[in-house]
Amino acid sequence: MKKQTIKLTLAIFIFLIGTANAKAQFEQKLTLQTSAGFVAAFAPESFVNIFDTGLSVDAGVQYNFNRTFSMVAMAKYAMFFFIPEDEFSLETAKFNQLGFSLCPKVRFFPLSKVNPYIFGGLSLNYINIEFSIDGNETRTAKSPTNFGAISGLGVDFRLNDNIAIFYQGGVNWIDMDVVIINSFYQQLGVNINMFKAKTL
Repeated sequence: MKKQTIKLTLAIFIFLIGTANAKAQFEQKLTLQTSAGFVAAFAPESFVNIFDTGLSVDAGVQYNFNRTFSMVAMAKYAMFFFIPEDEFSLETAKFNQLGFSLCPKVRFFPLSKVNPYIFGGLSLNYINIEFSIDGNETRTAKSPTNFGAISGLGVDFRLNDNIAIFYQGGVNWIDMDVVIINSFYQQLGVNINMFKAKTL
């Protein structure tokens, strides 16, 4: 009787360890993400008068420390549309931004199919501005070391263990020395889980 109890206890213990390992193998450590959306500048007024709205696309890698906390490294490209203004006598104008950001990300309901989250971090931005005045002058402003910050909130809709779509929005700040550009963005994207880990 005593030997049977020991064997039964041992069998249950082995089963629990095996079950825990089996579940852990489905934990995703690395996630690829990409999204697209629009951006809208809201400050300063001198910028908004020329560039109001635009489009953005981004791609990145998300390392999941656990189901709640992740770190996201992301590259973002954005362009603003030129709005002609008689006051400035501008014929053409272009604003392009290439940014690289590192953002901690916190999820609130990791076991749910619908999972809200918040994120925020710092960015390094390359800005290219081109504009022409009165048809005979083109000026270019390039500064590869504009620092900034990004923050926002969103929600994941998990389709299965490997794929989720997400919607997120937030604010992006870029410090260009003489002016700080503030813009609001909204994006729709997809997360693809790549690698499974035995332990978290």
